Amino acid sequence: MNTGAAITPPTGAVSNGPRLRTIVLVNDAAFVRGGADRIVFDCAAGFAARGYQVVLFAAMGPVTPELSENPGIEVICLEAPGLLADKNRVGAFLRGVWNRSAAAALRRVLAGLNPAETMVHVHLYMGALSPSVPDAAARMGFRTVLTLHDYFLTCPNGAYFIFPHDHVCPHTPLGAGCLSTNCDSRTRLHKPWRVLRGIVQNKVIDLPRKLTALIAVSEISRQTIQPHLPKDVRIEVIPNVVSTPQPLRVDVTANRAYVFSGRLEKYKGPQLLAQAGAATALPVVYCGTGPMEAELRQLLPQARYTGWLQRAALETELRAARAFVFPSIVPETFGLSAAEALAHGIPVIASSGTAAREFVQDGVNGLLFEPGSVTDLAAKMRLLADPALAARLGENAYNGYWANPFSLDRHLDRLEAFYASLSV
Repeated sequence: MNTGAAITPPTGAVSNGPRLRTIVLVNDAAFVRGGADRIVFDCAAGFAARGYQVVLFAAMGPVTPELSENPGIEVICLEAPGLLADKNRVGAFLRGVWNRSAAAALRRVLAGLNPAETMVHVHLYMGALSPSVPDAAARMGFRTVLTLHDYFLTCPNGAYFIFPHDHVCPHTPLGAGCLSTNCDSRTRLHKPWRVLRGIVQNKVIDLPRKLTALIAVSEISRQTIQPHLPKDVRIEVIPNVVSTPQPLRVDVTANRAYVFSGRLEKYKGPQLLAQAGAATALPVVYCGTGPMEAELRQLLPQARYTGWLQRAALETELRAARAFVFPSIVPETFGLSAAEALAHGIPVIASSGTAAREFVQDGVNGLLFEPGSVTDLAAKMRLLADPALAARLGENAYNGYWANPFSLDRHLDRLEAFYASLSV
């Protein structure tokens, strides 16, 4: 594993794009923590298979075997701790605002590459890398794009959400209302630090203007963030990839469980499902771990808690579902797990406050419920206890998804076309 040496680009052009030969993917972690990491690694493998030289630049290890064992991917991992895991709190504070060593490491990598033949594609960078890393790429004259998996490019807490009060934030990022509001998902003391980081990113270095372009993963996420960006910033909507080979359609009438998958964090809304499960006495399965697990076990002790699962085991749980529940209380940018459920022919019950409503059609392939409403969620769960409705929505979910899937090949095609449209 390389930890920062310059890379010598290969000679010759690839058939897909003679001008673009190298793609540098930048991500906080070199292992899977959630859906965004999964997308990065799938894209890395996909681009390598298409003949590109692929570099995965990350801060946190360990490196997942699917990256380290792929000869088409050069992994550069700094083996640095994440900000929350760093016992040196002063060091973590400073690195989170401006990670000098990570920026220097990326500059060493890019020094061996030709900007005319290279694309730097940034994904997650606020958990360990900081704004210094995309800034370094842009300053060196590389085309640098950022996928907006969250809203950290404009919002200090990355979600446009006031976590202590569980409602969407109405304030302009870094405006007077934002600065005076305690919106942090952890403690009040985190907010001043997040504000400082936001000021450095948006006021001091003006990162949004330095980036070549942005990628929104849904039209809703584009509409959400665009008013808070400079008017001349280019945003392209390219939906996330769902790397699910076409399976047999699930017979949801043979299943009873209402399944949740993801981190057991309050902002993901698992407590809403627990309360709705208690009200309806319908079976609930939680696939995942997180800080809310103990509280959820008290709210709904009869639920089944699987812990964190590998992909194959998670798919087994998913295929035993009557419905998939996506109850997030924050304005999610996409809803990857909900899309995966549709691919299996499983109806989705989703909060209408998330971008999942772009592909979950109420009464067609799933049901939408009022954001944060346990009563409405419980009502929608009861509706899907009807086998006829569950069967119809499940069939529509499967057929509708596979008529226009979020496949890796389609995703890579759109990225290649987008890259080609960006001038050096």
